[in-house]
Amino acid sequence: MDIERFIQTAKEAAVLGGYILKENFKTIKREDVEYKDKKDFVTFVDKLSEDRIRNFILSVHPEHSFLGEEEGVSGNKNSEYQWIVDPLDGTKNYINGFEIFAVSVALQKNNEIIAGAIYIPMLDKLYWAGKGKGAYLNGIRIKVSDRPVDMAIIATGFPFRYEEEIDVYLKAFREAMITFSAVRRPGAAAVDLAMTAEGVFDGFFEMKLSKWDIAAGVLLIEEAGGVFTNFHGSKELDGNVVAGGKKIHKILFDIVQRTLI
Repeated sequence: MDIERFIQTAKEAAVLGGYILKENFKTIKREDVEYKDKKDFVTFVDKLSEDRIRNFILSVHPEHSFLGEEEGVSGNKNSEYQWIVDPLDGTKNYINGFEIFAVSVALQKNNEIIAGAIYIPMLDKLYWAGKGKGAYLNGIRIKVSDRPVDMAIIATGFPFRYEEEIDVYLKAFREAMITFSAVRRPGAAAVDLAMTAEGVFDGFFEMKLSKWDIAAGVLLIEEAGGVFTNFHGSKELDGNVVAGGKKIHKILFDIVQRTLI
């Protein structure tokens, strides 16, 4: 298994998608926006980014499977290797001209994420990680933070697609606000996870995400010396995430247990 080769593919794919996002930023017209569901949008840019990424990855690894947010599964569906891609995480930010959005590319072997990259185009920040290889930002190794709790900033995301969960979520949000120095909501889970791995944020929690939102990010967290679990304490990618350094993760996990379980 050539982890370094897989990391390189992930990096190149993420940057390739990021170039598409940069080229088309602030060109989206109202008629370019489609509704996938209530408060859930897609544009031709999401689709173009995914097409370019898929074509590139399957040209390099034709024996692999590919899972993209927009078009689902393609490639060799029987492969033990599957690429998991969000071609534009933060579509609403992108549509509105807010520069915080990202491309997320991860490779899963069976049920284990072994390589991944996240690219934030407008900040030109390329994060990558490989299983057992560490986590990096633009070539420099990164680590999760070790700030005291009263200085810690937590990132989160609101369950905007699930109005029935808002009251429950707000209990956790309130506890986090009281416990930590501040809470931030940038609007793209891949960005939140990458910046938690970098130590900009000290922890992150969110509910009801998709696999492509978090696959690369959770590997970054672990390879940066942090901890990732779902709300039940396992590493299953079920869409519910608690992540951060060991100390912050434990406190956040306790908050989740008291409020969201």
